Amino acid sequence: MASNEAVTMKFRGSMFNLRLAVHLVQVLTMASVIIGSTLLNVAGSPIAASAASVANHSCRGSNLVAAFVRSQVGAGHVVTTIAFTNVGPKTCALGGYPTIIGLRGTKHYRLRVTAHGTYGGNLRPTDLAPRMSGALIVSTGDLCGPTYGVLPPSQIYSGMIVVLPKSDGIVQVPDVTFDTTCGLAVSRLGWRDQFSIQKI
Repeated sequence: MASNEAVTMKFRGSMFNLRLAVHLVQVLTMASVIIGSTLLNVAGSPIAASAASVANHSCRGSNLVAAFVRSQVGAGHVVTTIAFTNVGPKTCALGGYPTIIGLRGTKHYRLRVTAHGTYGGNLRPTDLAPRMSGALIVSTGDLCGPTYGVLPPSQIYSGMIVVLPKSDGIVQVPDVTFDTTCGLAVSRLGWRDQFSIQKI
């Protein structure tokens, strides 16, 4: 009888150990799946929401359409936002600091950019899928000497041509009035978190 009870106890002990081992394997398997999924998600996520991929070619002027969005005035600064929409068939990378040409009537004036980064902040390179928009911020001012608020006609422009970096072409921006009396600062072409191109 004692022998039978010992066998039963060993059997039960073995079943307990087996169940414990199975449970342990299940826990370890679930943990491996969770850790693996987390690592895949981190690896598959871009560094930033607006980060551009090196796999995509730069956006060209022939694939972009630009439009004036808004101008905001504050503390003697004028911050102008311009939207750039990819009208091409493929995703392209928008980035870099552009050159600006001012339009006055039928004349074109290549303007001197006095700063990279604006009173309205800067942008980061971004990938534009077809029909997706990026932006450019242009910052000027009107409260500097010797004019201090009086804008000389020779510094006022009624339109703009944006010359893309890397000789990727030009994009014309109609109906955007700005002046360079107190300098001309530009952001990178691109995007950033918490940015909007909705008109105010």
